[in-house]
Amino acid sequence: MPPPESSKQQLKVSIDAEHAKCSICLNIWHDVVTIAPCLHNFCNGCFSEWLRRSQEKHSTVLCPQCRAAVLFVGRNHFLHSIEEDMLQADSSLKRSDEEVALLDSYASIKSNLIIQSGKKLSQKRARTSSDVEIDGEESGEFPCLQCGTEFNGFRCSPNMVHLQCQACGGMMPSRTDINVPQHCLGCDRAFCSAYWHAQGVQRSNSHMVCSNEDFKPVSQHTISRIPFLAHEKNQHEQDITERCIRQMGKTLQDVVSDWISKLNNREIDRTRMPLNHAEMITAGTHVCNDCYDKLVSFVLYWFRVSLPRHFLPADAVNREDCWYGYACRTQHHNEDHARKRNHVCRPTRVNY
Repeated sequence: MPPPESSKQQLKVSIDAEHAKCSICLNIWHDVVTIAPCLHNFCNGCFSEWLRRSQEKHSTVLCPQCRAAVLFVGRNHFLHSIEEDMLQADSSLKRSDEEVALLDSYASIKSNLIIQSGKKLSQKRARTSSDVEIDGEESGEFPCLQCGTEFNGFRCSPNMVHLQCQACGGMMPSRTDINVPQHCLGCDRAFCSAYWHAQGVQRSNSHMVCSNEDFKPVSQHTISRIPFLAHEKNQHEQDITERCIRQMGKTLQDVVSDWISKLNNREIDRTRMPLNHAEMITAGTHVCNDCYDKLVSFVLYWFRVSLPRHFLPADAVNREDCWYGYACRTQHHNEDHARKRNHVCRPTRVNY
């Protein structure tokens, strides 16, 4: 079998290590974050501590490098990849495991944070004929409900850090003093439904709240179709899995629930789980719909590789395993290869 085609070209970029250092710790960035509007970059842990101390003093958050007022901070995935390449190229730049662990323990920036800096936060939406005046502001704006008004025993401070919901775009305070999930553990994006539900807030013309269906525990999600991502988007393998489930007299939900239980009981190797914080995922973990689809795709792989051969449909029993297994690229552009070879298996050759 010929090796799969390679379409990637490597582009080498020369970067001075001095331009990739955090001005707080003076080392190469670790889990780099970028602040706006000045666009300076820092270690997540370093800036998280700076942010925490600023909040404790109830002062405006200033850039540690240029002292400009910070309005926004978020993780910079592009610079993070550069950071990793630099450390791989020059091991002398690496920190000790103890230093990395300490920085990670400080890091609190998971998704984009909006820093209020004394101004009332709002999220614009298109005006409709039903828009009315609320508290002197048009209902075309959706401010954080707890900004300026105590609600359910909590009121945002003047310099409160806010999260913007990935689903509805509404604002909520970023809080560590309550045991309510505000981030999807699979992708670290912020979702507001669990927080506002815990506060007893419902969606209205004056306040955005995303649906509980957008963000809920793994065990409460339901599924009736095999995700597009399953089996590396190989539709032939998806069809085989669907027929196997049907032949067993089960539903997709039955199989997924069984394997989520195995995951919960630590019976599955999580090495290839395509989610952040994979070791922390349980049936009770809040995840978004996208991450649930990724989780389902992951457990369906284990369902298939654990399935006795006699459960496979007749046309799938005698297929040879592809040398490159699930990592094969040819399966994505060669229908005949995708159909004739089994790709729900581990690679036995490196896929260059």
